Amino acid sequence: MADTQSCLRCRASKRKCDKSRPSCSRCVHSGHACTFDQHVNEDSLSSESFSDVTNETDSFALLNLTQSRIKSDRVVKKRDRACLSCTRCHRLKIKCDKQQPCTRCAKSGFENTCIYTHRAKTTSKPAISPFIFAGEDPEFVVATWFLRKRGSSHFKALLNRLDSICALDSPPFVMAVREHLEGDCASDFAIPGNFPFGSTKSTPYALPGKLEELFWASRAKSEAYVSQYFKVYHHYLPIVDASTFHANVAKFGTTFQEADPSWLAQYFVVLGLGSYASDEDEDVSNEFFFASEACLTKSPYMFRPTTTNISTLCLMVLAKQVAYATCWALDTSWSVMGIVVRLSMMMVLHQEWMPEFDEPVIVAERVLRRRLWTSVVFLDLQLSLITGQQSLIPLDIIGTGMEADAPRALEDCWDSIMPRSFVIICHFLNRVNSHSDQVTYDEVLQYDLEIRQLMRQQVNLPGNKILRVTIDVFFRRVLLVLHRRHALDSDAPFLYSTSYWSSLECSLALIMHHRELSEPLDPSQKLHLIGRLYMLDFFASALTTCIHLLRSDAPLAATLIPEGTILPRQTMLSTLVSCLELFSREQNKSLCFRTGYRLLKAVFETIPK
Repeated sequence: MADTQSCLRCRASKRKCDKSRPSCSRCVHSGHACTFDQHVNEDSLSSESFSDVTNETDSFALLNLTQSRIKSDRVVKKRDRACLSCTRCHRLKIKCDKQQPCTRCAKSGFENTCIYTHRAKTTSKPAISPFIFAGEDPEFVVATWFLRKRGSSHFKALLNRLDSICALDSPPFVMAVREHLEGDCASDFAIPGNFPFGSTKSTPYALPGKLEELFWASRAKSEAYVSQYFKVYHHYLPIVDASTFHANVAKFGTTFQEADPSWLAQYFVVLGLGSYASDEDEDVSNEFFFASEACLTKSPYMFRPTTTNISTLCLMVLAKQVAYATCWALDTSWSVMGIVVRLSMMMVLHQEWMPEFDEPVIVAERVLRRRLWTSVVFLDLQLSLITGQQSLIPLDIIGTGMEADAPRALEDCWDSIMPRSFVIICHFLNRVNSHSDQVTYDEVLQYDLEIRQLMRQQVNLPGNKILRVTIDVFFRRVLLVLHRRHALDSDAPFLYSTSYWSSLECSLALIMHHRELSEPLDPSQKLHLIGRLYMLDFFASALTTCIHLLRSDAPLAATLIPEGTILPRQTMLSTLVSCLELFSREQNKSLCFRTGYRLLKAVFETIPK
């Protein structure tokens, strides 16, 4: 039996000992007492230290004595590791991403009960890009955004009205600024704010090898992603011709090197939207979006745009909103639409393409260009409505080339009802968002009549449910903006009764659409993804309903109006409770949604029950 000459502490911790007497170097550095086995002779490296033991019994007794002395000096280290997973994932023994709430709990509807027995390492995903740079004052950056000049179509007009009638602990403006100062504003972006005009994440995909690697790596799922895109987003924005797109996929599917950069840009953005519709994984979809941006920069879209470039840019605007349609994301989308509108006018999309020719190829191109221009105007008006900014489309070209037959199906609305409504909306939207030329009440009544006539034309048309909800939400939002200025007047129930009741009716209709999209009867339709595009529209409608309920003189009962029946007060309160529940599910996804939820909850609590 070989002797061990290490000190007892080094032996217990299984560390190498330099055997220096009277104290080894490790014990000297750590400040501990260094003890050697007294039965081991310093000059002996063999079993001579036990030479005085004459029988086997004494040897075992001495060995037991030595081991007991070592155990008495040993520090027993127990495994006392923190449980990094949330309590639910730990109980189910499944992998947890340690977010707050984690992805598994959020997707399963347990986000409110997702708790940790320790402080989670990451409460939010890392920022896509820096929001505030060195040398900038965060308070100045946030405050100047809130103070940005906006028209009355923005919900800022609602916050100003709430400030005068609602007894909150802090003014809504102060509450919103404080939330953004204390939180991470970068969480409001699923993809960088500069996308698609210079986001740094797209730089690696400028290399052909990286693009080709992504192209072939996605081939296994590309068909499923394309199918999901056409199932979910194509009805919302029918901007890609399905037959042409599939023909190009078949053409370039095996010859990546021959693919046109403009088409590749469209292909990757379609894959990104389809992948998000399939898995709702931002990292996977963002990879396709950045690849699309890199391909777009290789095409001459800025001075020689094509219809493929315009449709790709419109899909990129949609991509900026699919995960988080937040205030910041919508503002950046409005900026991108300014470029899209000008490129479309450069291509003369607002005029009929070669009207004197009837060849099938030219007719098909004419239909494609007309539908593309309709989609551009739709996106521009949609963003102007929600951001409170001016539409960039000149009024003298908005109605050119819009003649079409009466629609036979809901899909025909893009060629008939929608273009005719754009002429009406553009005429009053710029005035609504202007601080000088306001719309009179008589003009409001006339615009209301014309818009509702168009709405009635599509009610009984057969068609896709996503498109039906899209059209109705668009028109309800338009009417809400049209009537807002007069509906918020202190004497609105008596002086501007049509605006008062229309505002309330459209707000309740939008809240019902929020519930319909968030909790569809058929989950496979993915209607909640369309609902996310309208989060701020639903927020504005909920705030408008709260303003109506806060009025002490509000004549709220079961009321019959020309547009329908207004629900009684208690039913509206129950509807708002349901709306708050839906917003609470989204509050942890971005700072914007959390701020909106807390503000809406604070306002609701002040309503007399």
